[in-house]
Amino acid sequence: MNRASSHLKTAGWLCLALLFLYPMLWMALSSFKSSNIEIFGHPFSPPHRISFANYQNAIRQGNLASYFINSLWVTGLSAAAVVCLGAWAGFALSKTRFPLRKTWLALFFLGMVLPVQSYLIPLMGLLETFGIHDSLWALILPYTAQNLPVSILLFAAFFGSLPGELEEAARLEGVGTARFYFSILLPVARPAVATIVVISCLNTWNEFLMAMLFIVDPGMKTLPVGMIAFEQSHNTDYPALLAGLSLISLPLLLLYAIFNKQIIRGAIAGAVK
Repeated sequence: MNRASSHLKTAGWLCLALLFLYPMLWMALSSFKSSNIEIFGHPFSPPHRISFANYQNAIRQGNLASYFINSLWVTGLSAAAVVCLGAWAGFALSKTRFPLRKTWLALFFLGMVLPVQSYLIPLMGLLETFGIHDSLWALILPYTAQNLPVSILLFAAFFGSLPGELEEAARLEGVGTARFYFSILLPVARPAVATIVVISCLNTWNEFLMAMLFIVDPGMKTLPVGMIAFEQSHNTDYPALLAGLSLISLPLLLLYAIFNKQIIRGAIAGAVK
């Protein structure tokens, strides 16, 4: 009975996984279809023949190479800043006691629940004031600030879940705060780092609203905004559009495949305390 129940649970999880994976599989298969007629006429059938012409068209027509480099810079620098600043702040909040500590934690939590639409106008004014509007920094800095609250809270929870004896032993050995942080805590915090990197990259790589509003120069646009090139006033090249979407989804899938075990460990460790 237990064995049958285990098989049923496994089958149920597999069905649920296929349910979530099917839209992505459909997108990948449809990207090989020859025309809009084939997509809409036979939406659930496999392509008649496999051709990479749509991918070549997506790269050429959508200027994906340039947009890919822009997205890579924005995502990479933003994720690095989120990890560095979040780890430092999380270490301070978890390992030191200072006035208004809980107030700071509450403010960081508030940063997680505020919708982006509530501060778009003042943010645009700030970018113009500092002269970085219509540049990659107009995306890097807001993306960093947007992802910092969850990074700080996760690092604070992770560092707080570590035994206090670890720091006491380091102090007895004469290890200073900086060395304790860089040589002991950060290597232990690799699961939390991997979790934050994937969350930050996922939010930044796919972000559309700020990328569309803050960037006007076509040479500075990122991948999600670049997908608009496939949409015309009376016609949309859906095969090329789906090919482009498949291409921009691939880096995140690879990132998650590489760090999935670390992500699970980081999420569990950060939720222990």
